[in-house]
Amino acid sequence: MRKFTKLVAVAGFAGLVAIGGEAFTASNTVPDSIAGYGQSAVTGATITNIAYTSLGTDASKLASVVFTSSTDVTGKNATMTLRLGSAVVGTPYSCTLGSYSSTMTITCATADNPDYTAFDTTGLTVAQ
Repeated sequence: MRKFTKLVAVAGFAGLVAIGGEAFTASNTVPDSIAGYGQSAVTGATITNIAYTSLGTDASKLASVVFTSSTDVTGKNATMTLRLGSAVVGTPYSCTLGSYSSTMTITCATADNPDYTAFDTTGLTVAQ
């Protein structure tokens, strides 16, 4: 009787493992997804000159800034940011691009005409 009990216990345990194994090996449905990695070299535009234009009616105020670039940035978006220390002055200003020959101009008008004393740094961002 003892052998029979052991045999029934082993058979019962084997049945549980088979049932449990079935539950743990069920397949999952996973939708298709896209993942990837890419990289690109980023280079800066070379600015060879910066010219500040004062407001015609008040020489203490900035009307526009013209950057001269030896890099062809045709078709890119350009914005100018003025800063005083780490604080941004106004909002970034949209710029217009001239045509490229061996250089090109990037003109950034300042609609709010900040005082020259209101900023100490002029930044130009050119991006796709």
